[in-house]
Amino acid sequence: MKKFEIPFNFDIELLNFLDNNIDKNWIEFLFLSLFREDSFNARSHVENVEVNGWIYKVPETRNEYTKYIEEIQLRGYRPAILLQAPNPIAKEKLNYYFNLGIKDFIVNNDSLALYIKNKNPNYNLVASITKILSANDIAENDYSMYDKIVLHFPFNRALCRLKELPQQYNYTILVNSYCSYNCMEAKNHWYSTSENVHNVNCTKNLNKDKLVYIPPEYIHLFEPYVSSFKLQGREYPTSVLANEIYYYYNRLHNPMAGAIYNRLSPFNEQEYFNQAKNLSFVINNNFTPKNPTSPNSPKEFKTPA
Repeated sequence: MKKFEIPFNFDIELLNFLDNNIDKNWIEFLFLSLFREDSFNARSHVENVEVNGWIYKVPETRNEYTKYIEEIQLRGYRPAILLQAPNPIAKEKLNYYFNLGIKDFIVNNDSLALYIKNKNPNYNLVASITKILSANDIAENDYSMYDKIVLHFPFNRALCRLKELPQQYNYTILVNSYCSYNCMEAKNHWYSTSENVHNVNCTKNLNKDKLVYIPPEYIHLFEPYVSSFKLQGREYPTSVLANEIYYYYNRLHNPMAGAIYNRLSPFNEQEYFNQAKNLSFVINNNFTPKNPTSPNSPKEFKTPA
């Protein structure tokens, strides 16, 4: 069973839903932004903004933030902290999170990840999707300070390229994004503010053939190549986020993903999920194909232990 990384929207009702409907063993951790005064994260433009009657509110005080962390831990879940600022958080501010017993961190900056790993090798470090790592980046650089790497959007539609990624790393794939695999605005969007987010040229509504959403019924195609999956939505209302989690947990048809189902079927799944296979971003120029006649050649990608 592959575990899922689940977003936390600072709503206790989400924890109640998980307790009552989801096996804890299915959840890798609950990821959430750090305390607002310590640094900023991607998607800060969604904080305290009303959308369809819901406001994604982040804690105003450190005491309030601490209580959320403690409640997550009391319920038997692991909180994971997003450290996505390109310029790393001041190291002394990390002691607050260490002292709370947090052991999972999703990190953008390599030097910060190395610092945390050196602090305690048992800490779990995940390379954030905001690093936007290509196949060549992963093949040519040292990311051994991370326990897992979150793959960027194009890999969702380049299934055949996953087996070509360096096998010394573990990988995670974000499955419920409606972004386009050829999006050039991701970084501008992630790091926008509520004042300038409207200037981002998002084209996902114009490129519905290129969406990276992987429906729950098709997760099995990716399981041989990744060690876990990730859901987005820490700004979503609990009612919406709970539905997303429930569909993936039970591998049910998601009626909200009609734009994808209109283009995807069991008869064209390989073609559909390999539409981006020729993008230079997903091609590992260092990859040497295994000889299929060799008795020692693996039949499929094996996730490192």
